[in-house]
Amino acid sequence: MTGGPQIRRVVTGHDDDGRAIILLDDIAPHIFRSDSIPGLGATVPWWTGPDAIDLVSDADAAPAPGVVPSFAAPGGTILRIADFPPDASYPPDAGATIFAEIDDHGGHEGGERVQSARHFWFHRSESLDYAVVLEGEITLLVDEGEATLGPGDVVIQRATNHSWSNRTDANVRMLFVLIGTPPISPDQIAEARRGAAVGVETLA
Repeated sequence: MTGGPQIRRVVTGHDDDGRAIILLDDIAPHIFRSDSIPGLGATVPWWTGPDAIDLVSDADAAPAPGVVPSFAAPGGTILRIADFPPDASYPPDAGATIFAEIDDHGGHEGGERVQSARHFWFHRSESLDYAVVLEGEITLLVDEGEATLGPGDVVIQRATNHSWSNRTDANVRMLFVLIGTPPISPDQIAEARRGAAVGVETLA
């Protein structure tokens, strides 16, 4: 959040004798702040690609101004702490503005297909996401239903079409761990579910 608390990160590693050390203890430098929407932003303290996770080198995975992808590749991860201002803070063309700024065009189109009229944040990504509310209150919307969440509440988001609505007058801070998964569309999921149901009925 603009003017909000910075994110301290402590990264461990090893010395040349294999002893555990504190490799980094700093303010996470990879930060995004919206130019057009006050209070909207995110920090990425760390991420991993689809290849083997590096536990040997001292390389900083999320320096400034390094490039961090918007989505986790299959087998990769992204740790992101995001700040959501109140919905009332967004402009009329919020959906287009947000996704243009964060380069999330594919995810936005997936959500836009059925639900963008309900809320501008609707999107879908190919990932299993663990989301934790750190500060404030936010409402998770999906195609059918919604759930309002407060500090300490956890969402396990399984590649579903979804949106985050801040209906309060205060900023919300959330922690996300995105785990990239192989591509699968909602139609493919529905087909697989129907096939599984038919198999169960046949066995019965």
